[in-house]
Amino acid sequence: MQILEINLFIKALPKIQTIMSTENNRNTRLQKLSGSDFEISDGEQDIRGWDVKDASGKQLGEVEDLIFDYESRKVRYLVVDLEENDFDLDDKEVLVPIGIAELHENDDDVILQGVSAEHMRSLPEYDEDRFDTDHETSIRSVFGGLGGAALGAAGMAGSSNNNSDFYNNEQFNDENLYRNRRGRGETDNERVIPVVNEELEVGKREEETGGLRLRSRVVEKEVSEDVNLREENVNVERTAVNRLATEGDLREDTIEMKEFKEVPVVNKEARVVEEISLSKEVTDREETISDTVRNTEVDIDEDDELRRDTRKNDM
Repeated sequence: MQILEINLFIKALPKIQTIMSTENNRNTRLQKLSGSDFEISDGEQDIRGWDVKDASGKQLGEVEDLIFDYESRKVRYLVVDLEENDFDLDDKEVLVPIGIAELHENDDDVILQGVSAEHMRSLPEYDEDRFDTDHETSIRSVFGGLGGAALGAAGMAGSSNNNSDFYNNEQFNDENLYRNRRGRGETDNERVIPVVNEELEVGKREEETGGLRLRSRVVEKEVSEDVNLREENVNVERTAVNRLATEGDLREDTIEMKEFKEVPVVNKEARVVEEISLSKEVTDREETISDTVRNTEVDIDEDDELRRDTRKNDM
């Protein structure tokens, strides 16, 4: 399969190339990636679907598609959908020149340095059927006042309708897209594939495996105990006698005797007869943890056909 690189991450599919008509574009060379005969190269980032944010991290929209130049193999614009944003922007699709965008260093975000919500609001709505020279000129005019790394001094230079001159400025410098992800010995004339080795790091955390709970409650039960009780009873006894009465016998008299009995008296006393407590015993054990780690290996393939195509393009 012939590999056609566009901004270093698009390859051609084995199909017949279809080019947009001259009625739909400023030239026959620009087309959308989706629906074309090209796709993202294996191992490269497909930024379609990534959030588009300003320098402060607020969302401006989402990358809907890419528009690239078929002959020069370069991406010219990001198609940005403004439906989801933090600035109450109108729901529309707009085009952002590739040189204004840059990838976030770590996150799947596209950052537009120096671009504000007002810039996005001022962009003309992208209509594939009405995309022409005037549309592109309006886009470059919106971003023409930006300074700094986004554009540079050549921002508005080359306003000619000549195709090569029109794109020959920092707004369309696709190298800017990778400025945050290039600080690993990579230059404009080099492309680096990182060799990555995963390392296994084993830590520890505590998790609950069970436990014991002690609860005390009061229960009642019937108990009995024998006790010996004493009871008194007064009896009247009559005894027959035959003797002479004396002066003392002739008087009024009262004799009284009380009866007593023992009754059970209950007294309860609570005594602690046992103590139950909880304690933990800690034991250590050795455990072997096994897992799979990954590493990248780089294979170098010679592609003579690609070299021939590159030399033809240079000519």
